[in-house]
Amino acid sequence: MDSAFLKQLNDVQSQGVPDGDASSDQYGGISSPTPVVSTPSGQVRGTIRSAPAISNKPVFTFLGIPFAAPPVGDLRFRPPEPVEPWEGVMDANEFGPSCPQDFAVVKATFPKFIPLDLPHETISEDCLVLNIVTPSLDTSAALPVMVWIHGGNFVSGTGSMYNFTALAAHQDVVVVTVNYRLGALGFLSTGDDNAPGNYGLLDQIQALRWIQLNIRDFGGDPDRVTIFGVSGGGVSVSHLLLSPLSSGLFHRAIAQSGTALTVPTTASPLATATVQAEEVGCDDRDIGAMMSCLREKPFQDIVDSASRVEQRLSGRGSSLFSPVVDGEFMLDSTKNVIKSGKLTTVPCVLGLTNHEFGYLLPRLLFPGFGDGMQPEVCTAIIKNMLSKGNQALNIDEVVAKVLEEYKSPEEQHSPMAEQTRLCQICEDYTFYVPMMEVANAHVGAGSPVYLYEVQHRPATTAYKPDWVGCDHGDDINFITGLPFLGEDGPTHPGQTLMFSEEDRKVSLDMMEYWANFARMGDPTDSSGSPSLQSNLTKWPPYNSENPAYLKLAVRSSSDVGLKTDRLRFWNSLLQSASSVHANGSHSKEEL
Repeated sequence: MDSAFLKQLNDVQSQGVPDGDASSDQYGGISSPTPVVSTPSGQVRGTIRSAPAISNKPVFTFLGIPFAAPPVGDLRFRPPEPVEPWEGVMDANEFGPSCPQDFAVVKATFPKFIPLDLPHETISEDCLVLNIVTPSLDTSAALPVMVWIHGGNFVSGTGSMYNFTALAAHQDVVVVTVNYRLGALGFLSTGDDNAPGNYGLLDQIQALRWIQLNIRDFGGDPDRVTIFGVSGGGVSVSHLLLSPLSSGLFHRAIAQSGTALTVPTTASPLATATVQAEEVGCDDRDIGAMMSCLREKPFQDIVDSASRVEQRLSGRGSSLFSPVVDGEFMLDSTKNVIKSGKLTTVPCVLGLTNHEFGYLLPRLLFPGFGDGMQPEVCTAIIKNMLSKGNQALNIDEVVAKVLEEYKSPEEQHSPMAEQTRLCQICEDYTFYVPMMEVANAHVGAGSPVYLYEVQHRPATTAYKPDWVGCDHGDDINFITGLPFLGEDGPTHPGQTLMFSEEDRKVSLDMMEYWANFARMGDPTDSSGSPSLQSNLTKWPPYNSENPAYLKLAVRSSSDVGLKTDRLRFWNSLLQSASSVHANGSHSKEEL
């Protein structure tokens, strides 16, 4: 942290909490009087609600609080600036705008696959806001703080989709959800000072700085901050663990269904930036002039052009807008930072569901998914996936080895067997193998690491085929406490979701594990837990000598060696590809 920020942090004073007027919030709560909290930026008025199915404790909510200046005009494609103080009392009872994105993409995923609702479809570049739910406004409460970073593959999503009232009420934690810039507006880079990139990740840093300065006034402990997220949120958490800018801003980290190696750093961002410029009518012959032009274009033009940019880049093996080496947030490539061991050493939880490529992701990626596929289709998809960033000596030979490793002894070459094989390969290559490399790097750097696999399929996914297990994103049901929100809870299209008693059991356990970790850095250390009877299964830490992990289920159990044989296979295969490059036969980018 820089000296100016440290001085500002030291100057923060505890403030009183005057009463306000009656109001209602977008989480469904109604209260009188409403709470007002003073922050260094100004006063904010919130609302009060509860989650009676799990706790009668009141929960204070503050929605749409700005944590940075609007990134508009000349601030577009630049790191965030501190928020300007405001006069009077800001009403924080409505969610702020979501960051610019194509909501058609969001609706294709939420709530179709994951039971989350958008409170509105308002988007604006003035979107750098956060939402707070807290069971206390006592400045001496010093409750653990959990900062949720939403997913969406860096192109979609918003903090307002997630209702953590049940978690806050049941486990006495402060939960903060944040927005950050997405797509080109969040990650376009020219590879130099004209547009350094990583604005979305720097927004997350700015939100964490705001939390350090302000969260005590909302009952939180700035010395016990945990960052957590699923999918793109897990990727963000993992990237934050690699950045020198994160030092002192958080003290625990939970990366669910995604790590920094799931979305590796982009090696040549300028090529993508120039395609983006061309699609909105900006001349790319002079980079400075190109960026000036891009800063003047309506943000909707940039959002609307995303599909055309993706189409133009799809044949190049290039990714769209993702993290880059900018010399500030990222000093080197993801792969090199992990190899160096220069990681933020805080306790970490890393994990997966047992069917990451069960339904949601393949339905989005593969047309016609669900009815099986022919062997040649499966082979073509695997070849395309392994070819990107890996110019191996003989890609056909590599693909053949992968297909042989994952062949089914039964129903060989049947359409459903081929589909199952494809999903298992994609799941391991995209999520499992990168997670294990990241886990070993954190253990090597001296961080306690806890691994898990969620094995319980929620009852709300009855619309998915029986062969789908716990799918990508299904664990959001449990960690947010959705089974305890009743009528205020999620719907799937147009009807209230019915959770089972088993869902509630898994949700109670996961909320307690996560909150214990936020409190103590150990998911089974219940010191200070409000749970009257804690019957959690012991969750041992992971290390190379004892590769322990927890099977999260209705009756959770610990085990050792998560997919050990698969990991051995992939490590051998990828090391072989690396040795080919080392001998100078072929070029190889990050795997």
